Amino acid sequence: MMRWPLFLLLFWTVPFPLFGLDGLAVPVARFVQLAASLSVLVLLEGAGGMVGSMLALLWVHSIVYSLILFGITKVLAKVSAPILPAGADRWLFVGLTVALLSWGFFGEPYDTSFHHSDPHASLMRIYR
Repeated sequence: MMRWPLFLLLFWTVPFPLFGLDGLAVPVARFVQLAASLSVLVLLEGAGGMVGSMLALLWVHSIVYSLILFGITKVLAKVSAPILPAGADRWLFVGLTVALLSWGFFGEPYDTSFHHSDPHASLMRIYR
């Protein structure tokens, strides 16, 4: 199986919970986006109060979930290689891509407390 494309697909689409902040389940890419934005704020304003704790929480989640996704993709690649016929991994990846992106764009699988109007969001809403 194509390890890096699969990792990136899961990184951008599969929701994970944020422990410590109830009701949040977004893709790892959103955790990285929030952590990077908050890092800029900390550099400009300082890490006083809750900001430093939230920054640490976001970066730890980003790193741990990225490692979990990498492990999943590595195991899938190792397990699927002897089972799948040559070229089938690409079609499986295309099917999985269509399924996950359709679910992400046309459904509202993500829960986010960072949007006040609606706690449920699609991929388009969480990355805007």
